[in-house]
Amino acid sequence: MKRFCLIAIATLVVMGSHAQTNTTGTLPLPRGPTLITSDSADFDLSGHEATYHGHVHVDDPQMNLTCEELVADVPSAGGHVNHIVAETNVVIDFVDNRGHTNHATSDKAVYVYSEQGGVTNETVTLTGNAQMENADGTLTGEPIVWDRQNNHLTATNQKMIFHQNLSGAAAATNPPASNKTNPLPGTVLTNEPGIR
Repeated sequence: MKRFCLIAIATLVVMGSHAQTNTTGTLPLPRGPTLITSDSADFDLSGHEATYHGHVHVDDPQMNLTCEELVADVPSAGGHVNHIVAETNVVIDFVDNRGHTNHATSDKAVYVYSEQGGVTNETVTLTGNAQMENADGTLTGEPIVWDRQNNHLTATNQKMIFHQNLSGAAAATNPPASNKTNPLPGTVLTNEPGIR
């Protein structure tokens, strides 16, 4: 597997985590580089685009991503990546701002970043067998949209499987057979068209 490391898209971290600041809030903390490996890569220098093909793996200090093809814009010096598309067998592993490990899979993931009138919009949209999983449960939907600026998740045609007892009590290995009012571990909720 050939290695390709492109410093200009080191800000690929946007798919996994926000930039951090130090305790004074004035300067960004130094972070490690983003390493992208793939079977091959094409760099369109005039179109400011990088395309990675085959066994793509993005190793970033704040997330890991694998897929078969990744296309990212290459911003000018000091700029921000504003569009990334990952396709085919997309797997994203990251730690959210609460410290929880998350595992997302889909056929396609599209990252979009924009600033308009002083307002920043930043989303990751998962489509094609989209699923997000963490210790609390598993969410499927088509699509699943993560609004990173507001830390808000929206899913259409969603199905949620909780991995804990929803009654708030510790999960028992053998709940009473007559307990019809409290949901059991593994309860599936599908009556809502989406979550907010």
